[in-house]
Amino acid sequence: MRVVNFFMLATTLFLLSCNANFKHLNKETNVNQLTTELLLQDEVYSDKIEDFYNSGQEGYFEGQEGVPIYYKFFRQSDRKAPAIMISSGRTEAAIKYKELIFDLYNEGYSVYIHDHRGQGLSGRMTEDPDMGYIDTFQFYVDDMKFYYDNMVIPGGHKQIYLLAHSLGGAIGMTYLEQYAGDFKAAAFSSPMLGLKPPACEAVMLLAGDEPKYALGQHKYDDDKTDFTKNKLTGSKIRYERMIEAYEKEPKARLGGATYQWVLRSCQQFDYMNENIDRIQTPFILFSAEDERIVNPRAHQRFVESALELGKTCQAWVIENAQHELLIEKDEQRIDTLNHILKFYAQYR
Repeated sequence: MRVVNFFMLATTLFLLSCNANFKHLNKETNVNQLTTELLLQDEVYSDKIEDFYNSGQEGYFEGQEGVPIYYKFFRQSDRKAPAIMISSGRTEAAIKYKELIFDLYNEGYSVYIHDHRGQGLSGRMTEDPDMGYIDTFQFYVDDMKFYYDNMVIPGGHKQIYLLAHSLGGAIGMTYLEQYAGDFKAAAFSSPMLGLKPPACEAVMLLAGDEPKYALGQHKYDDDKTDFTKNKLTGSKIRYERMIEAYEKEPKARLGGATYQWVLRSCQQFDYMNENIDRIQTPFILFSAEDERIVNPRAHQRFVESALELGKTCQAWVIENAQHELLIEKDEQRIDTLNHILKFYAQYR
């Protein structure tokens, strides 16, 4: 796999500005023995992932303003083993990350994950549990900090890394700006650093005081989960495993975003871009070539600013990939995870 043009001139200038920070990705073998789509078709292997996930320790803690936050973790027997904290995307829950958690644990990492407020098995803040809503974006970060201090730190790990996807990327990047010393390194998969225009411009006029689904958004709909119509991944088996996980745990499902969620997110983009200078953690960022959920131009602008400020970062465009890099087809997923693990290894 290699870094490719997207949006022609903009990307060319971007690559030139990044200099040595941008390199061509060559197709790699599965050196880390990560799970493959073929293995997922094997019932015995699939059951092994399920059994491992069910063995994790789980519970709830009280988040900001009394919202219960669900968490799960998987500690290695060696308490000094490095740890990875996962910050998931909008609508997501820990149950979506079973395969990834299994792979990371087999690589020798302890793994921690929590469901962000308003989604997964965590508490809701609206009468309609399907509504994607947030009253204060900072509460996402506050919940994450509480989990880090009270669950991750007691694990006694020598190194702790962040792995953030989509909405989790916005939460994670804000976290790096506010708590510079908590993670040794961070990796971002399709981070939500901006939405496709004109979402942010329009929401300023449409958001009111009461939670309301944004235009085109609605309750969770089983009839709209057909793989052929999805904008997330090219991997049929991984997509169907995700849908099946939510069918088995319907309380973890979430529907469309509200105007309030969009508004708070757009305001957070400004905050993140204004505070890049506070980042001290080395980070690597992956942007999908066929991105249809977040704004890849926002990735360009953010990394350009970070490099101008002398931050340690890398950025890659992943060819022939959609938004969900961590549940994409084998080639894209394996290459992404290989580079994440290599990046972490530089900061042992």
